[in-house]
Amino acid sequence: MNNLAYVFTISILSSVFSCVFSQNESNVSDNFINESIRIEKKSDSLSKQTFKEIEKNFYINRNDSILAKAYANAYLIKAKKLIDTFEIANGYHLFCNLKIRKPKQVLLYADSIIAITKNKKYYKYPTRGYLFKGLILYEKNQYSEALDAYLLGLEHAESHSDSENVVAIKHNIGLLKNTIGENEEALKTYLDNLEFIKKQDTLDKFRPHYVISLFKISGTYNRLNNIDSAHVYVKKAITATLNGEKQYYYPEILVTYGINSYLRKDFKTAIDSLSKANELLSSKKNNSSKAVTYLWIGKSLNAMGKQDKALVYLKKVDSIMEVSNYSPNVREAFTLLIEHYKTVDDKNNQLRLLQKLIRFDSIHNKKHNKLNIDIIKNYDTAKLIKEKNLLIDGIQNKNEKSKYNLILIGISVIILLTLFYIYFHKRKQAQYQKNYNENLLKIEAKSLNKPKIKELEIAAEVTDDIIKKLKSFEEEHMFLKSDLTMTKVAKSFKTNSTYLSKIINTHKNKNFANYVNDLRIEYCIEQIKTNNKFRLYTIKSIAKEVGFNSIQSFSSAFYKKTGQHPSYFIKNSENQ
Repeated sequence: MNNLAYVFTISILSSVFSCVFSQNESNVSDNFINESIRIEKKSDSLSKQTFKEIEKNFYINRNDSILAKAYANAYLIKAKKLIDTFEIANGYHLFCNLKIRKPKQVLLYADSIIAITKNKKYYKYPTRGYLFKGLILYEKNQYSEALDAYLLGLEHAESHSDSENVVAIKHNIGLLKNTIGENEEALKTYLDNLEFIKKQDTLDKFRPHYVISLFKISGTYNRLNNIDSAHVYVKKAITATLNGEKQYYYPEILVTYGINSYLRKDFKTAIDSLSKANELLSSKKNNSSKAVTYLWIGKSLNAMGKQDKALVYLKKVDSIMEVSNYSPNVREAFTLLIEHYKTVDDKNNQLRLLQKLIRFDSIHNKKHNKLNIDIIKNYDTAKLIKEKNLLIDGIQNKNEKSKYNLILIGISVIILLTLFYIYFHKRKQAQYQKNYNENLLKIEAKSLNKPKIKELEIAAEVTDDIIKKLKSFEEEHMFLKSDLTMTKVAKSFKTNSTYLSKIINTHKNKNFANYVNDLRIEYCIEQIKTNNKFRLYTIKSIAKEVGFNSIQSFSSAFYKKTGQHPSYFIKNSENQ
């Protein structure tokens, strides 16, 4: 099922455009004139309304796209006339809601919100801009960029105690974790959100978050094969939606319930729920959620021994899945179809689906930047390429043994190269692990390995004063400033660079640059080990956070100190 990202202010915007077409041209003309008059009359009264009144009417009429646009335009024009930055941002926010199905336009409005409010101290802004930007980037499968936007929004929301947006952003970060297969981490995020929501005195304003948290918890439990817990939460989600809370989630929740029913081997209920969800979902041809229902209906029919009927639904997945809407959640439909065509010796369809699946996997892995992602289970890329080549050979000429032999030789070479790669990769990983362990021991033993103090030709009271100030320099993390120089530090210590350099050389056994870099890297390592939020930062953000002006200088200093690159160290720390 498509991961369902949301923004707390968005009521799911499934705008329904109702146009009544008549065979009589005069009726069409009359309808157009009447509609124009309606909008014109409404526009005349908008200038007299307050911002709150216009915004309220916008949401009341959000399913009427023409009227909603008139309200949004009126709001923005009024705000710009008054040169009111906050209200201009609100106007852009209305357009983000209005254009939610047009990602490029939403991205422009979100960037506009950020640009005009990032230096302001508004409660909801620029957080709303970052939230919309992250949402669109997520839908475009630009996951790393989406995370960057979410983290910037989270920083602003937390600094302003904006609990609604904190919950919304954490939820969307949970979706990113689901996407890369970190389901247990995602589950923890959703459960933490739910626990927070339950403790709020004003639970009403958290209703959307409550429903979506129940829904995503159940879906993640399904992924983890904890079917009993998934069943409990999905029933709570259904009850909440049927009681009138955010009913637009109901079709997606029904899909989750259908999948859970399949996992509980209640295949009839699974088919009933998934079929009902399918009727309620958008009728758009490329709707990937509908593809999910087809897959699980097909699997349920297959489990009931109705292979012919199952095949009909699996073929529907094939018919609507393209690169633009492909989801790894429906990958199994292609592997099941490939197996079917293999049993009936239909090599042409085998080849077609293998080529399609290879393309999907290649693009999917590239977007995730995670080649070993768990979704590729029964048919990894190397196996698919091997099968594709064998099928091409069989289709062209089953009797051309020489060509077949050449293919086998090529495959053998690939296998040998793969084995060599695995061997050297494991050796490299082992060395990294050794460096990692040795580095931790060095850091923990640091206090035990105090350098020998050489005699200095500096007055004792001066030496003691500088050593005392160096201690404060370390404890107050002054070394994290990116514009740090020895001259500036010496000036702040009320001494000279020569004295400072000699004392650092003598008492720390290193020059000033190495001394500062080592402090920064040790601080960085401590944050990586103890700060979960810090581990979510990009390498560029971490470098900036600990005082480095470039990724290159940070990576070089980190490798010099630890014997390994930052990305590997972070990954290894998460697995400890």
